[in-house]
Amino acid sequence: MTSEPTPRLSGVAGVVLTIRFLTELALLGGLALAGTQIGGGVALAIVDAVLLPVVAAAIWGLFIAPRARRRLGEPARFLVEFALFAATGVVLVLVGWVAAGIALAVVGIGIAALTRVVAKDS
Repeated sequence: MTSEPTPRLSGVAGVVLTIRFLTELALLGGLALAGTQIGGGVALAIVDAVLLPVVAAAIWGLFIAPRARRRLGEPARFLVEFALFAATGVVLVLVGWVAAGIALAVVGIGIAALTRVVAKDS
């Protein structure tokens, strides 16, 4: 355990970071949902539903997360986030979840951009 104080989220930055966290969860959920639709059989659908979000979480944890050891600088970090949200949106559209895919991509990318303006270095 560390004795560092935990920063409090407040104001607009707190709201943006909370929505950002929810879009990250939606990204993982969207990939899991798409994975269930991609597989040719039950076993492959289960593997895809687990593997897709795990790969996205690994990329996020390695290159985007605030405590990542290999955290990318800007604008590379934003481009990786953009790619993850865009790819998830495309995959959802391809499996028939058009509105969800478009919404997730637009909101996820928008919040990622807004984070850079409102809650710098988060």
